[in-house]
Amino acid sequence: MGWRDFRDFLAELERRGMVRHVAGADPDLEIGTLVELMCERMGPMLLFDEIKGFPLGYRIAGKPYATPARAAVALGLDATQPPLALVKAWKEKAAAYRPIPPVAVSSGVVLQNVAEDDAVDLTRFPIPRWHEGDGGRYLGTGCAVITRDPDEGWVNAGAYRCMLHDARTTGIDVAPYHHGNLHFRKWWAQGKGCPIAVAISPDPALFFTASNGLPWGSSEFDFAGYIRGEPLEVVPGLKTGLPLPATAELVFEGEVPPPEVEQRVEGPFGEFTGYYAGGEKLRPIIRVQALYHRTDPILQGDPPLKPPVAHWGGIASGSVQRVWQGLEKSGIPGVVGVYDTLGGEGGLVLTVAIKQQYAGHARQVGRVASALVHAFYHLIVVVDEDIDPSRPEDVLWAIATRADPAVAFEIHPECPSHTLDPTLPPDKRARNEMTTNRAVVIACRPWQWKDQFPPVSRASDALREQTLAKWRGVFA
Repeated sequence: MGWRDFRDFLAELERRGMVRHVAGADPDLEIGTLVELMCERMGPMLLFDEIKGFPLGYRIAGKPYATPARAAVALGLDATQPPLALVKAWKEKAAAYRPIPPVAVSSGVVLQNVAEDDAVDLTRFPIPRWHEGDGGRYLGTGCAVITRDPDEGWVNAGAYRCMLHDARTTGIDVAPYHHGNLHFRKWWAQGKGCPIAVAISPDPALFFTASNGLPWGSSEFDFAGYIRGEPLEVVPGLKTGLPLPATAELVFEGEVPPPEVEQRVEGPFGEFTGYYAGGEKLRPIIRVQALYHRTDPILQGDPPLKPPVAHWGGIASGSVQRVWQGLEKSGIPGVVGVYDTLGGEGGLVLTVAIKQQYAGHARQVGRVASALVHAFYHLIVVVDEDIDPSRPEDVLWAIATRADPAVAFEIHPECPSHTLDPTLPPDKRARNEMTTNRAVVIACRPWQWKDQFPPVSRASDALREQTLAKWRGVFA
């Protein structure tokens, strides 16, 4: 990759002109709002220094992977390619995965500063309050949360949110079906607290695998090594023995006690749907026993933001990969692209572009895609091959001009959802019944008369390229 750690990766973004420095911002809402405004404009990553109330050199990097180009750099892809081409390139790279396990080392830059027990003080760091309605300051946004299965011994890394409670305590909110939560419950069933470590600003490859997840029993560390092309270096935690990323900017470790021992109110927190749907609730805590950090640490700030700001620039969505691969494995022909069209970080609108080949083809694709998604997509849209599913305006145009409302919408009831789904009724939420309805929208030219469908009035690709080559200075 050309870099050893998160700090080196930022230097690569800087070399490519993808970073803008900001001095003097306030971590109470001001940094969060600046990040939100820049992400909406698909502009450069903001690197904050001279943060109000904190030492010079304590920095925050705001959503470094939020654009397709920056995400492509992190994943070793060609950052000049358009989003849909990057999705396909990542699909092909992921399909060739071969595990490269981490390597244990005796030391690392994360151990430049070590504090244990009463010396731990998380409040020394510039932890932002990201959104106006947030219930506190969130340290765990750009993170990898590390736990071990007490029975099977394998290590999981997930990106779960952590709210600061006090100098030695954070909250931890993990959805019930995530592997980290399942590990918690296994430890609690034995009457023990769950050993845990949280790495802030880990290597980009580890953050990617932690925020996308792998099948049960698989190692995010191994996949991160594959992305990097070399093993991640890890050091054993002094308190937990867990493998800690040796090049992370900051790591804290400790335990998550059973809920009957201690819980605290966590949230609300502005999530990827653009709502505070999770609310304020009792959630587990992390009792921090040790803290490690580099000198002048750079904290990765990765708060979820209202769409269209996308997780990993929209190019490496786990749901997109699952659907595209699933459609191909099912033997359905003609799939030319899959994309999280609305953006977001967990799945809202998914679009599949196809080259229609037989009657019922588009509806078949929509039904299979709907069965393959795990997140709470409310819309699955199927479009023709001339529609770019990465462009929301193109998808909306297809729905408006090719979908006959009387027949285009197919409703699928009781689809799996999530606590963060804003349409989940309060009574179902109270019963922990996480299901809502989903629409499959067929926004293709009708198969029976598609050859008679009016032609598109847009200039052809060949004419556009020819004209652009001659008049490129007009668009400089």
